Amino acid sequence: MTDLKRDLLRSRRTRRGFTRGAVALGLGAPAAAHMTFAGSAFAHQESSPAASPATSFGEDLDLANLSPDVSEPTEPVTITFASWVGSSEVLQALRDQFQELHPNITVDFEDVPAEEFTDRLTTRIAGGNPPDVAFLDQSAVVDFASRNALLELGPYAEGSAAVIVEDYVPAFLEAALWEERLYGLPYDGESTGLFYRTDLFEAAGIAGPPTTWEEFEAAAQALTDTEARTYGFITFATEAAYYWYPWLWQNGGELLSEDGTQIMFNSDAGKEAAEFYVRLADYSPADYLNSNSYDGRIAFAEGQVAMYVAGAWFAGVMQSEFPDINGLWSAAPLPERVRCATTVAGDTLVIPVSSQNHDASWKWIEFLSAPQNLALWTLGTPENPATLLPTRTSLLENPAIFENNPILEGFAQQMECGITNAAPNPRYGEVETLLNDALGRAIYGETDAATAVDEAAQEGQAILDEG
Repeated sequence: MTDLKRDLLRSRRTRRGFTRGAVALGLGAPAAAHMTFAGSAFAHQESSPAASPATSFGEDLDLANLSPDVSEPTEPVTITFASWVGSSEVLQALRDQFQELHPNITVDFEDVPAEEFTDRLTTRIAGGNPPDVAFLDQSAVVDFASRNALLELGPYAEGSAAVIVEDYVPAFLEAALWEERLYGLPYDGESTGLFYRTDLFEAAGIAGPPTTWEEFEAAAQALTDTEARTYGFITFATEAAYYWYPWLWQNGGELLSEDGTQIMFNSDAGKEAAEFYVRLADYSPADYLNSNSYDGRIAFAEGQVAMYVAGAWFAGVMQSEFPDINGLWSAAPLPERVRCATTVAGDTLVIPVSSQNHDASWKWIEFLSAPQNLALWTLGTPENPATLLPTRTSLLENPAIFENNPILEGFAQQMECGITNAAPNPRYGEVETLLNDALGRAIYGETDAATAVDEAAQEGQAILDEG
């Protein structure tokens, strides 16, 4: 197991652990239920109470017998479920229902901080003591699957009445595949949009959210007053790569070649995108450069920052943690350049191959993935709407699915031009770390943006060439 530990450790990713923690916090709290997509922005609008969308899907399924060919355990077994969302009331209620339907299976939750999860899972797998099921950021699935650390789920899915592989949104499904085999069940997702303070825009005489790069930078400059310590945008050097990706893609750039062997992010389009992105630090508060996207919510809530790029999770956090500013902010699609592009990200249910009780573990993640349960997890209830997106096309295309939280409809529409950073190379995690550090140095003014992406590409290509 020494080689496996070394390989997994060297391939871990720098990603959005803090924002995933925010999603977990938002699941049991009221979200922005009075927002809806209108034209080029998410505009405030009252909505009438609606029945939980979870009641409309999967009613024909026998939740106790979703995989008839997978036997129930004849003796009591306990499976462990490692995640950073175990405190969610929704997840606890689903566990209670599952255990009633499967009296010989007990599910124990193991809570791990989001920012530590990948490292902890790596260590446990390498030590031969993995959890039975893990709630894994989708960007890490290829890393683990390529090291033979995850159980292939295709044979289970073929006999399932609840898991329909063809129904998953392609971007999410692709992140769960390695060498065309299924190693995880996509469980929740998000696309990235632009949040902005409507009160600050009005005070600055800006009519609405920017729709182009030129408008975006002009707005950021107009909204920045360093003497008053108010800023047009907020940048996080610690998460530089992840939040740069949409600008790269909007400019027509790519991370890697289609076969995953060649680095492409330092193309002319990539350098131009990096220069634009790094320049935005001129309109960002310096005291947040070394912070993270979750902690940065405070600057937005206090009116120190006028524009903030984040996933739909941010709407739930604002509504639940800062209700006093409801009505003073809204959301819009990201501005466009050469093409529409936004980051699509999410979480995936996986089973470590060296774990015990594979059949019981499958029954648990299959139950969670039934459409009514997946809808409940991602969308919540009328009393407690959540701000995640379902990973299944049939749910996203149903007009009733967003009645409880209309803001998600706009983010779902954004998924039409969504791109995942789950690159088709198991060693891209190492490259992403180099890229993140290089862009961070550029943000701090230690190097220029073009040099930063060139250096990351040169060092990263050497890693990919090692195989």
